[in-house]
Amino acid sequence: MNSIIIDQSLATFASVADMDKTVRRFLYTHGHKLTDSAVNLLKRLARYSCKVVGVSWAEAETLASKLGISVRTFWRAVKQLESYGIIARIPRRKKRGERTSNIYQIQPIDGLQELPSSSGGTRPVTLPLSLCEEPETPTETTAEASFSGSETESFKTGLSTEEKNKDVKEIRIPSSRPWKHVPKNVPEDFASPVLRDTADGKIAFKLWGKALLLDRLCGFAYQDTVTEIATETWKRTRSLYKERDFDSFCGLFYGALKRVTIEKFPALGELIYKR
Repeated sequence: MNSIIIDQSLATFASVADMDKTVRRFLYTHGHKLTDSAVNLLKRLARYSCKVVGVSWAEAETLASKLGISVRTFWRAVKQLESYGIIARIPRRKKRGERTSNIYQIQPIDGLQELPSSSGGTRPVTLPLSLCEEPETPTETTAEASFSGSETESFKTGLSTEEKNKDVKEIRIPSSRPWKHVPKNVPEDFASPVLRDTADGKIAFKLWGKALLLDRLCGFAYQDTVTEIATETWKRTRSLYKERDFDSFCGLFYGALKRVTIEKFPALGELIYKR
């Protein structure tokens, strides 16, 4: 896997010490209003932001795994930090236009409280931020895997090697019978109703691939937006699932995804139907 090169012009601080001081002052000022996930994420981003100071680019799945939280909780933490202006995201795309990991920039911001002195401060600040780590190389994932007729099927799920080994029984199931589980890269809010209605995790996995195709087309900022649209689409189309063959239903589902998206974001209509 090739290393990712990030231009030094994206750096937001002159030195690691300046970045650390800003993060410490931010947490001293606003830390009590943040969730634990947001606090820990900011610390983790600081540890990954030393090669290009203030900038990191690890995958969402990698960061969530390091923090011991779900990807959905990770995105909520990102939103909270963005709302305070302490981080900003720069979307990245491959040459063919597919989305890949974001670039995260820790931002210098004004209006932060000064840290108390070590001798007279009543509120000690103990944030070991200076131990920088090498940024993780993002793992590129496919939007949709094809289903073959072989006895067993192995799918790329965007999981780390450790997670793949741990959950191999869940994502490697004989194709001759329905899946009892859904791979973990499919959001639970979408997977649960589909699995409940169809009793086959393969269906949820395949339809989620359609949702990711739409995500690549529209470039939604947050995965929970895609999850909401996909879940709403399933509610509207599930009654048609058993009335037609699955390939036909997949086409119907993708068309319905587009319609639900335009209902929520009318401005995307021209982008969605330009092809």
